[in-house]
Amino acid sequence: MITGDLREKSEKYCECFESLCGAACAVFDVGEVKTLFQCPGGAGFCDNCSHCQAQYSYLYGCHEAYRWNGKYIYYCPAGLVFIASPLSDATGELAGGIVAGPIVMGEPQDTLSELPQDLHKSIQALPVFSTRKTNHIAETLSLVTSSISGLPHSRMGNFVYEQEQLLKDIYSVRERSLSEARNPYPIEDEKKLQAMIRNRDKAGSQKMINQLLSHIFLASDFELDEIKARVIELVVLLSRATIDAGADINEIFRFSKNYFHDIEQFHSIEELSVWLTGIMHRFINYSFDFRQIKHADSVYKVMEYVRDNFDKKLTLDEIARNVYLSRSYLSRVFKEETGQNLSAYINSVRIDKSKIMLMDSNVNLADIANLCGFEDQSYFIRVFKKLVGVSPKKYRDSRGHI
Repeated sequence: MITGDLREKSEKYCECFESLCGAACAVFDVGEVKTLFQCPGGAGFCDNCSHCQAQYSYLYGCHEAYRWNGKYIYYCPAGLVFIASPLSDATGELAGGIVAGPIVMGEPQDTLSELPQDLHKSIQALPVFSTRKTNHIAETLSLVTSSISGLPHSRMGNFVYEQEQLLKDIYSVRERSLSEARNPYPIEDEKKLQAMIRNRDKAGSQKMINQLLSHIFLASDFELDEIKARVIELVVLLSRATIDAGADINEIFRFSKNYFHDIEQFHSIEELSVWLTGIMHRFINYSFDFRQIKHADSVYKVMEYVRDNFDKKLTLDEIARNVYLSRSYLSRVFKEETGQNLSAYINSVRIDKSKIMLMDSNVNLADIANLCGFEDQSYFIRVFKKLVGVSPKKYRDSRGHI
């Protein structure tokens, strides 16, 4: 939670930041899932938008900014851009963040073409920033939140703190094991842990994980290889509890696959214990249902990439690589969110650009086809006629009045 001095500083610098950059800013608490402070200039737009819940958009941005070490630029479901930067508590744990936005990034006309019709008038009051300026604002906001938190944007602060706690527990268990009879593994504690994760109780989950690890260490005689096998079972337990809490099943399975590989790389019980604590926090963070926001963010980033590179040869692999998505996820989500496949969208962007070029009678059709990313003129003419209803020549001759 954001309280005391952290809250006071956050609100003060949030207001300063809005005054300097011109974008609406808010302080958001991830524990309470609510906006603690909204600068006067930013109130209203998101409250009156029916396309998404602002609180979950802010929550998503804060979690992703924490995940990516200090800053995250993303699109909300309505297609507008936000910039988020995390605020950490004294242990390095995510407490909340400062979120700037909404803003229009790039050409306003490109944004208008993708926005819901009911927002066209409203966005006229929003600031318009270039991609370069947006990135500069994100960098600056990251420095501001790091200063407010008193910690660099990395999880090392959290890991060091957690490691101290875990080391105490581990050595305490070792001492007790020399003098006490061993108790059977507490299956009931696993059920309690699952319930705590479903309720997003990080403190309770941490305590329960330490207890379960203590039993695992005892039962395994502190043998690392045997502990690794038992920890894999615990990760499976965590992932299932997270899915029950509402997380995206495909997202959890994808991360779980990476975790099993990570486990094999550890060479000490301490490293493994601290890593498991981080995984637990991450699973709880993913128990919030970000699917609507995450999908919209991904789709708008794909659209932005296509608009910026329409004149080049575009492949599914290349686009997926540049927006950090898998081929299958990109294809599926883009179709679900837009109602058309990616190749159809690429063609529509290219045709829209060609319409502008056709107004210049000095540029021939072959050059326009090439400048818009079509491999040959005949294919360009065929696609143009299919989407517009007339040939490029007829469109030019009519000056676009068809």
